[in-house]
Amino acid sequence: MSFKRAFWLSLVFATGILISIAGIGLITASMGRLMGDVGTTGKYIVAVVFFIVGLHLLDIIPAPWSGASGSSVKQKGLLAALILGLIFGIGLNPCTFAFMAPLLGVVFSVSATQIWFAIALLFAFGIGHCSVIVLAGTFTEKVQHYLNWSEKTRGAIILRRICGVLVILGGIYLLIA
Repeated sequence: MSFKRAFWLSLVFATGILISIAGIGLITASMGRLMGDVGTTGKYIVAVVFFIVGLHLLDIIPAPWSGASGSSVKQKGLLAALILGLIFGIGLNPCTFAFMAPLLGVVFSVSATQIWFAIALLFAFGIGHCSVIVLAGTFTEKVQHYLNWSEKTRGAIILRRICGVLVILGGIYLLIA
């Protein structure tokens, strides 16, 4: 995959995350709930997604996005990156709003008198939040070539299984918390 294509896929993925975060923030705020609080039903949905992803990382169940050759996302392009970003954004919402809460406190307090400053703060948060994702996505292939890892190397398999267990534990935490 070219550097340019990796950049655009990462950027569209990160944009999907931001759209999802903003959408859920608007919905929860309009319902009078704390931003990022997806409610009981949302918590169960996110837990199920965590279990599916965790079991996929443990190679127990195949995920619908993985084909015979491993990943078919590169064949789907920008639309698949956007959809995946929207889905990931739903799961990231509670974590994102936990980090965003102090910023929102400042934004709410200054927005009545300094609306452009409040907008600039939110914009800066979004840029900072997504720039890490875009950089990681853009340079993943370069780093992988440097490390010479593939999905079949022992280190990658161990890391994948550790991540699978951690994601399942996150799903269990959502159910019992």
